[in-house]
Amino acid sequence: MTTLPRLNFTSLSSHETCGDIVEAFRLAAERLGYPTRFTHCYIEPGEINILFFFWDVPWEHIEQHHPDCIVVNFEPMVHGTHAWNDRYLEVLKRCYLWEYSKTNFQRHRQLGYRNADYVALGWEPDAAEIMPLEDVLPDEQQDIDVVFFGSLTRRRIDILEGLMARGLRVEVNRGRAWTLEERNGFMRRAKIVLNLHNWEESRIVEVPRLSILLRHRKAVVCELYPDSEIEASIRKAVVGAPYEKLIETIEQLLADAPRRARLEREGLAIFTSAFAAPLVGPAIERFLSWRAQQPDRFAVPATPPRITLCLAAGDSLESLRRSLRTWAAQTAVELHLVLVARAGIAGLEAVLAGSGIASSQLVALPFAFDRATARNLAFAHAQGDYVVFADVDDVPAPQRLQRQASLLQACPDVDIVGSWCDTQEGPFEFSERHQDILVEFFGPRPLLLSACMLRRSFMERSGVRHDPEFTAHDDFHMLCKSAAAGARFAVIPELLHKPATPTGSVDAARAATLASRARALVLAYLLPQSSVEHVHEIAKLYDLYWPPVLDFAEKLLLILARASFRPAAAPELQLVEHETLTRALRHEALRLLQIFFNAGLADKEWLERQFAVPEIAQFLAPASSQLPVRIFRLEPAPAAAEPEAANG
Repeated sequence: MTTLPRLNFTSLSSHETCGDIVEAFRLAAERLGYPTRFTHCYIEPGEINILFFFWDVPWEHIEQHHPDCIVVNFEPMVHGTHAWNDRYLEVLKRCYLWEYSKTNFQRHRQLGYRNADYVALGWEPDAAEIMPLEDVLPDEQQDIDVVFFGSLTRRRIDILEGLMARGLRVEVNRGRAWTLEERNGFMRRAKIVLNLHNWEESRIVEVPRLSILLRHRKAVVCELYPDSEIEASIRKAVVGAPYEKLIETIEQLLADAPRRARLEREGLAIFTSAFAAPLVGPAIERFLSWRAQQPDRFAVPATPPRITLCLAAGDSLESLRRSLRTWAAQTAVELHLVLVARAGIAGLEAVLAGSGIASSQLVALPFAFDRATARNLAFAHAQGDYVVFADVDDVPAPQRLQRQASLLQACPDVDIVGSWCDTQEGPFEFSERHQDILVEFFGPRPLLLSACMLRRSFMERSGVRHDPEFTAHDDFHMLCKSAAAGARFAVIPELLHKPATPTGSVDAARAATLASRARALVLAYLLPQSSVEHVHEIAKLYDLYWPPVLDFAEKLLLILARASFRPAAAPELQLVEHETLTRALRHEALRLLQIFFNAGLADKEWLERQFAVPEIAQFLAPASSQLPVRIFRLEPAPAAAEPEAANG
């Protein structure tokens, strides 16, 4: 029986201010069987530490405990905020991160996130008190019109001063933090609590704050836009308005006591219906899987691992000689070479004999062959537990094979392990974790097969082989087929391989078609709820040419949005990983939009019409700051007999 590690939850924020956030995560982990504890401002050596509100701590103070730490970010990462400082930005780039915001998660490239999961707050009823309905003061005893607490930026001050100028009684935490008793007392006496962004650039609705307000049965006026990051159903738990309409909306709600009473009664239930407990279980599992791949978790095996190198000889014996020397220099492994070549090449046996590789086998063919066929033949003669498919002129670092084989031996659930690559274009720093690696298949720099080591038992079990039909992108297709066959990937974040420079001309149209077919395999595997037709439509993102009509963009955008919906019946682990896939789909949607805008085929009005479609609005909202045009100052719907119609 596996013993679960102890989790130490620690926070630099006071319990009065943010204790409910930390407690929600701790309770969720404890209910999964993890032994937990809370310590204030203390990282416990030798335990898994989960750090909250460490936005002013230098990386050096965390690094000494890395990789036993998870940093949890609860800050909107926009210029001007207190968290946008050199210390915290450095921490975010280096740590293992749990990110609370889809908007931040979407900007992972800009923010430098390397190992990050989207782990939302969720709902944990025991994390803080919930006011009983019978304790809510009647309207006539609520003697404060509006309460606001939080940091005071200029845009917040302008709204608060505007409310006061209308003669409303407003309570604000001027210059100091309220005690828990003060805050709760002011909220209980208030008719309305205001929730608005501290910075213009942020559209992240602060769910932690809403959780506090709705636990206290308050009617909330919240700054909201069509592109705000918030679960669609939660919009009905509050009264939403854009910044310019907040004062007017507050006055209207103050005059509507029945509507405020309805929000007090129903707001919390609406809010909680959108959430489960924080998905810390699969997030911890992913962290532990990554943690097991770190170098300090395994040692060099006592018995050198046996590795088969599959290589097809080219036209240059000198290039082959140089290549074999680099592979012969590998440390702490037993290398078995299978070389496929045309029969009758003079001097080939001498090159092989002088390679320095003790165990080698020559497969001489009396006919011309393609690379895929050669590699399949070489694999058929493999003897090692692990296999590498290399090209002549690849240059591996001396410790590459030993590092990869050690990881495979230590992590039996991993089937394919790659490494970072040193290329003429600069370093290719692939993601380290399985799901991140898979979604990189949809980007411009997918993992390179020549940088990988494969578990031979996986290939024999799955039947995955190279496909001779793929005269271009055959390596990529091989990895995509492996992913679709259920291979688990990992990458060592070190420059351990320098791939050969591609040569020869390529038919760009055919190459794009083949790459699209390869990606479709991974799309179908990662989107099992999507139809075959929709998968093929999404794969058109990678065609060389698109129809220059908006109908194409509209249809594809809607399919992408629907593909991003999390299947309710999926296991929790898949739900967490699904958000990583959604981020990749959203990046592709942004690329689609940018190209149509650059071509003059789409404009701001067209994009606003797309946001009128709920699925598209929910899908694109976390990328609102990255859209080709920044939008939305749309008017809220007017109040009507059915108040829910105005809640957006």
